[in-house]
Amino acid sequence: MTRPAVARIAIHWFRRDLRLSDNTALAAARRACDVVVPVFVFDPNVLGAPDIGAPRVAYLLDCLAQLRNRLAETGVSLIVRRGDPVSELVALARRIDADVVFANRDYGPYGRSRDAKVRKALAREKVEFSDYGDLLLVEPWECVKDDGHPYTVFTPFARRWRGIPKVAPERAVRLRSLGAAIEKIGDGAIPTLADLGLGSSIELPAGGERAARQRLSRFVANRLESYASSRDLPVLDGTSNLSADLKFGTISARQVFASVGEAMGPWLVDRDPRRPGGGTTRAEEERLTEMGPFVTELCWRDFYQAVLFHFPRVLRGPFRKTHAGLEWPPADPDLLRAWQEGRTGFPIIDAGMRQLRATGWMHNRLRMLTATFLTKTLLIDWRIGERFFMRHLVDGDHAANNGGWQWCASTGTDAAPYFRIFNPWLQSKKIDAGGGYIRRWVPELSDVPAPLVHEPARDPEVLARTGYPPPCIDYAEQRAAALELLGPGSRGRAASV
Repeated sequence: MTRPAVARIAIHWFRRDLRLSDNTALAAARRACDVVVPVFVFDPNVLGAPDIGAPRVAYLLDCLAQLRNRLAETGVSLIVRRGDPVSELVALARRIDADVVFANRDYGPYGRSRDAKVRKALAREKVEFSDYGDLLLVEPWECVKDDGHPYTVFTPFARRWRGIPKVAPERAVRLRSLGAAIEKIGDGAIPTLADLGLGSSIELPAGGERAARQRLSRFVANRLESYASSRDLPVLDGTSNLSADLKFGTISARQVFASVGEAMGPWLVDRDPRRPGGGTTRAEEERLTEMGPFVTELCWRDFYQAVLFHFPRVLRGPFRKTHAGLEWPPADPDLLRAWQEGRTGFPIIDAGMRQLRATGWMHNRLRMLTATFLTKTLLIDWRIGERFFMRHLVDGDHAANNGGWQWCASTGTDAAPYFRIFNPWLQSKKIDAGGGYIRRWVPELSDVPAPLVHEPARDPEVLARTGYPPPCIDYAEQRAAALELLGPGSRGRAASV
């Protein structure tokens, strides 16, 4: 085609950055080139993965629709293609006579391999490939030990991470359109779930950049100051609900960090040493105690991405090489199905699993409990649970999901020993004392008072009246078997929490 009268044409390849504001590669493309053509490619290698799920893809489709609408408001078309990213990007670069393709980095093994192929194929066409750090607050190679080796335990990683300056977010960019040239090649339709061979999805929250920014604003205004004291109580809406937005990049971690930092006050990063008490007032320290744990969650996100970057083998098996030969018992299909469907007879576990299937989301505390229950009570391989979560979670992220499951199975980077086994009854009374969360998601028990709602099998009449199942296993026996499987010889030191 005939090149328009501009200096340079760029393609911005959207992946996990479905926003216009504070988009590192998009902003760089706009600074370097006169015209930036936004593109999204539906990759069959991703869509055909065994852990793909309709909820996650449905949310992606909504985010893409919102992104297309935002671009259309400025007269720019989002080009959508479906196929191998290498061939699709090369073909598009030829059609619009592009000089360079911009993209934000992917840290997983498939993404890195794919990008290497794209870079090589574009180079043959004399087209540059320029990638940028955008997904994380700190790049994996920036937060390492003094000798350059990566951290394998969270606490020292977090200590260094906190001392690394964080980049401030940028404003939204305004793009120019290729106009008639785009009309000629066609912008492409956003497919439906059926087009992609996926079943119907559940009702999901609104996707897109504007919805994400609204969620962030509500969280900072209404829940941040009580985050530490409410985040582990699933009956309360005490978390940020931003995990899916961060997964798809409808908001950046920098925007979240900056908003939280502004709410916490300038003393968070620049304390006045002349103040009594080490530079902060008592009120400020109380606020920091409540808000600080949320910043730690952002650090965990960077940590698990760094683990995946440095040790991609975690997607195939245990991080701990000492567990490489661990043979899990064959999964009992009845027990697995009971866990998946939320009918194990342990109310807090069933509530979490039913929430997941109904909403595509599960409270983080419940993710920990249900994962530990599968691995250390039902003695089922964590990889089975990991895949199930990815199929059902709207915010399913390989790094975070894998890190969480290996933490629960004691096969990952976490330094805590194998005998950390969560007693579902004790945990239920601790995090849902009144039983409100259980009653919401296990309606059979809606009129069962606490404390019996946590352990209804203590009264056979309750089971007979409600139809709720008895416990699917003997917890004490399974706990002993877990200790034998995961660490023989240390039984005397074991403790349930």
